[in-house]
Amino acid sequence: MTHAKKDISEILKLFRPTDQLAVPLATGQPMTLLNALSQRTDWEDLHIFTGLLIFPYPILMAPHVSVTSGYYGPIERTLNDQEGVIDYLPADFSGFEFFAKKKPFRVVATTLSPPDADGYLTFGTHGAAIYNPFIEACRDPHRIAIAEVNTTMPVVYGHPNYGDNKIHISELNYYFESDQTQVEVPEIVANAVEEKIADHVLSLMTEGATLQFGIGAVPNVVAERLAQGKFSDFGIHSELVSDGFLKLWEAGKISNRQKGIFEGQSVFTFAFGSQKLYDFLDERKGRNKRQAVCLPVTVVNDPHQIAKNKNIISINSGFMIDFAGQVSSEAIGLRQYSGVGGQLSFVQGAYAAPEGKSILCIKSTAMVQGKKVSNILPTLPQGSMVSTPRHYVQFVVTEYGIADLYGVSDEKRPEKLIQIAHPDFRAELQERYEEIKRDIYKR
Repeated sequence: MTHAKKDISEILKLFRPTDQLAVPLATGQPMTLLNALSQRTDWEDLHIFTGLLIFPYPILMAPHVSVTSGYYGPIERTLNDQEGVIDYLPADFSGFEFFAKKKPFRVVATTLSPPDADGYLTFGTHGAAIYNPFIEACRDPHRIAIAEVNTTMPVVYGHPNYGDNKIHISELNYYFESDQTQVEVPEIVANAVEEKIADHVLSLMTEGATLQFGIGAVPNVVAERLAQGKFSDFGIHSELVSDGFLKLWEAGKISNRQKGIFEGQSVFTFAFGSQKLYDFLDERKGRNKRQAVCLPVTVVNDPHQIAKNKNIISINSGFMIDFAGQVSSEAIGLRQYSGVGGQLSFVQGAYAAPEGKSILCIKSTAMVQGKKVSNILPTLPQGSMVSTPRHYVQFVVTEYGIADLYGVSDEKRPEKLIQIAHPDFRAELQERYEEIKRDIYKR
């Protein structure tokens, strides 16, 4: 298909008053386009599918505009509080791609890096769930694919078997150029509780492990300590890479030699961090040299692919856990807070991997309406969303220790979890456990 370069005013004319638009999460979002959509005032029914919004685009609160998000961040939560028309799609990260392909939106838009000498543009720091749907949209005569070609988007390649995270300019339907600054993640400083949790997580680390962790205070501390510690020869197979990854790389701790799959390369599906991270990933800067590559989410987050890593350690977090081992990680009661994401995919992959370890970090308490409550409970509160089912849970870590639930029966699990509960609640939890043993297990 002949590519067509346009300015933003011409791009806006491609939309119908009643239309559907799919855009990716986070750094893949075409920010200039999304900001410009509010220039049109003739919307009758514009529906936007996205996730982890990185800016409060004015279009989000415009009349006759609705949003479906597959992952809530601060912008989605604020939009919800301000009574914007937004709802949540329960799907894991890979499910975004499946959804976008099975129920294709008429317009698909993303950000691409500028073309190289051969005319190829990369999806930069965000291949994720947009790579395959965008290419399909480019080839569908009944739909429109729009690329925001941003000079600041890093050039990041992938793997030849999965499209190399790039598209040729001749395949584009429409594109326009921008120089929109990349969004950076503010530094997250760990508090005392998170530092203690990180200490326990570090005790589960091993030489040559393949690591998966995301954004957050605990992963940042773990990465920083590993960068300074005795272990090395790590591999990376992670949904997300952020500044913790860069610290490990700069400390010479990453080799990717013992992974079992994608050896010699750090594999991720999107990057979200500082400009320093983006500069490292950018092939134009000369440091990456295809040592860190961006693959579609359906490859990176495939539990069967994850399980091919010989010694993967997956680090994720949760809000609450009950005596059965069910973990709630994405919602507070019925109120959506984040999303399914890739947690279960990596928990499953680590569970099946040779010598794999899945670690779920949970603070022992939370403050609810000014009252301290336990995050380890006999049963989850009514309406709680279960993000990770009990039969996949392995290591559970609080600031008070580690509970290894692998191979532990339902009757014995409370014993291990009570030991890592906050001391203020252990007696109460033990009393409830005794009741359960008497009433359910007839002990």
